[in-house]
Amino acid sequence: MLETLDYVALAGYLLIVASIGLWAGRGQRNTEDYFLGSRAIPWWAAGLSILATETSALTFLGAPTQSLFGAWGYVQLAFGSVIARFLVAWVLIPAYYRARVFTVYGWLEQRFGVWTKNASAALFFVGRSLGSGVRLYGAAIAMVVLVPNLSFPLVILAITSVAVIYTIVGGIKSVIWTDVLQGVILLGGGVLAVIFLALDSKTSFATSIDQLHAADKLVWLDLDLDPTKAYTLIGGLVGACFLTMATHGTDQDMIQRALTCRDERAGQKSLWLSAFMTIPVVILFLTVGSGLWLHYGGSDGVAQRVSELATSYGISQAKAKDYVFPAWVIDALPAGIKGLIFAGLFAAAMSSLDSAIAALSSTAVKNVWEPYVDPGRDERHYLRVSRWMAVVFGLVLVTVAVIVWSAEDRSGAKQGFGVLMLGLKVLTWIFPPLLGVFLVGVLTTRGRDRTNLIALGAGIALLMTVEFWGEIGGGARPFSWVWNSMVGCLVTFAIAAMFAPQEVAE
Repeated sequence: MLETLDYVALAGYLLIVASIGLWAGRGQRNTEDYFLGSRAIPWWAAGLSILATETSALTFLGAPTQSLFGAWGYVQLAFGSVIARFLVAWVLIPAYYRARVFTVYGWLEQRFGVWTKNASAALFFVGRSLGSGVRLYGAAIAMVVLVPNLSFPLVILAITSVAVIYTIVGGIKSVIWTDVLQGVILLGGGVLAVIFLALDSKTSFATSIDQLHAADKLVWLDLDLDPTKAYTLIGGLVGACFLTMATHGTDQDMIQRALTCRDERAGQKSLWLSAFMTIPVVILFLTVGSGLWLHYGGSDGVAQRVSELATSYGISQAKAKDYVFPAWVIDALPAGIKGLIFAGLFAAAMSSLDSAIAALSSTAVKNVWEPYVDPGRDERHYLRVSRWMAVVFGLVLVTVAVIVWSAEDRSGAKQGFGVLMLGLKVLTWIFPPLLGVFLVGVLTTRGRDRTNLIALGAGIALLMTVEFWGEIGGGARPFSWVWNSMVGCLVTFAIAAMFAPQEVAE
């Protein structure tokens, strides 16, 4: 259990976050201040915010689980993710800055029309609510390990309440500047975990590496071209590239940071910074998993620990895998350090939640409320509505997280482990088809407002059919989830590009 120094560390973290939220909220007059930080955020702060947002509790818990129960193949996905950020900065960021939009879905309205904008915003609501709800579930796992008698729904509600409060007060400025702090704490937590695992080791570094090599725990490169395998080099370079382009280029949750910078060049720099830091962050948390494998004496010891946790917490073996890291923190680390590690987990949770709440709120106000529900009002009214929307979407994410917790756990199915894979799969169903429409708009002069809906529907339907093919057709799916993004994007792109613009057709 946590001790006094741990609670002091946690309390200090929460106090600093609250102070940043209050400071950032000063002088807000309109929705541009609230949603875009007056377009005056430094590029380096926006870049660290992007990194903190994507390095969520899923990475904090899920990446160590990857190397603990598998190997280092997950790092191959980071290669494609790096390439994608440069492509987004080169292809999409200039278009968004030229349009001077609050949300990327506003750009779709300028390029195609209201039907495309409305459909894309609706898909964003669904995809981001599901994805961030899963992230919230992942963050709550560690709190249940921390205080086993706590109600899981109560933990979820408490975590969300903190994020909602400072998002309401400070808007995107609060989100970004707290993310900068949270990113530092998150990475610091990972570094501390590695240090203490190394200090606890009873063997030399060379011997530890030999043990990991002998058990194939450090294998990271797979040149297999089998499309049914997730962790291959080609899957990482191509499949993960399309996925990151979709999430970082068409998901308001990510791209909103880049839009807060003063100009196009600064927005591009924010993505470049996140690109350079991606692989080191992945390596850090995979190292934690390898260290845990050594700590428990190999696969048999890990399996025994999972069984103990499943019995202790009354959960399934699959869910217990995600408990190994936080349980080690409680058992093995000294007072104060445990608090810092859990502050890192809180940081991971908050940096994902606050950004999702801000993005969902901005999209709802600018694409739904202002044009359709209550048009023509002054900025003070829309600013007030924006804050209420933060509360609404906070409750939505709580609901999703509770549903994920109560549902039958499928995290060990097919490929991947734990909550990380569930969170990634949700994103691969929605955002790749959106990327297809965005690319038609940026790279071609084709595409029509209403027919884009056909393209989006076809892309999503195809991906959902592939995902549940075992239940529908009784056979194995034709390709791994990592290829969903490329397939969904290209199918949607091809269908949308078939149609000439309305004015040309007539």
